[in-house]
Amino acid sequence: MNYLRLGLALTILAAGAGNVQSAPLHAPQADVVGHLAAAFATQDPARITHAYRAMGDYALPAADLVESTINAMGYDLLENGEIDAAIKVFDLNAQTFPLSANTWDSLAEAVMTKGAYESAIRYYRVSLKLDPESNNAAQMIERMTAEQQFSYASGNKS
Repeated sequence: MNYLRLGLALTILAAGAGNVQSAPLHAPQADVVGHLAAAFATQDPARITHAYRAMGDYALPAADLVESTINAMGYDLLENGEIDAAIKVFDLNAQTFPLSANTWDSLAEAVMTKGAYESAIRYYRVSLKLDPESNNAAQMIERMTAEQQFSYASGNKS
């Protein structure tokens, strides 16, 4: 993450934490915002998630930022061929944001990349349940189901 993005994150967090209480940041609020900022600086998804969860109600304004940042970290790993590490990051994000269709879609994509179609289909179904309009999830389920059927049919002929 570059420093501009971190600066933007801190600004959003500080403003959001102030809005939650409708007052200027007090020491406990500033501490949790500072803790999350320090976690962002480490670029460690586990630390970011831990800091986010520790913020409690103050974390709400940061939810989208935390989710998208961790998701981007997962995709960086996936693009670099670190599939298992990407799966761990996407799983952490899905567990942190279980009502986000996007986190489950990303986890499904990484698991599919590894070739674990049954798990990928299961995760895409969660994504589709959360966002019934998701064409990607529906298409990927259809594609993998067709590939599995073809594979089974080919295997039975041998």
